[in-house]
Amino acid sequence: MAVVSYFPISLPPEAREGFEKTWKNRVGAVDTFPGFISTELLALPGRDEYVVLTRFEDEKSFEAWITSDNFTKGHRGESFDSYKDNPMMRNHKLFDVLG
Repeated sequence: MAVVSYFPISLPPEAREGFEKTWKNRVGAVDTFPGFISTELLALPGRDEYVVLTRFEDEKSFEAWITSDNFTKGHRGESFDSYKDNPMMRNHKLFDVLG
C-alpha cells in the first residue's frame, strides 16, 4: 500500500522566496530512490506555510529514504536512528493511501 509523507513547513516572510527557489532547483536525490513515486510542494494562502507531500510505494521505502545518507546530505541534517527521533520531523505525518 502506498504512503504519503505530509511535512508542514512554516517560514518567516524573508525566507519564503529563497525556499521556493531552492525547491525549484533541488537536486532531486529522492527522484531515483527505490520506492519513490512523487513529491509536491504546496504553498498555503499567504505563503506563511508550505506542505511537502512525498509519495512512496510503502512505509519501508519511505523509512529507507528518510534514514539514508542522501536524505541527510540533502537536508543538511544529522543522522538519526529513526526519522521519528528527528526533532525537525515533529510535525511530520505519514498516511496510508487507500484505493
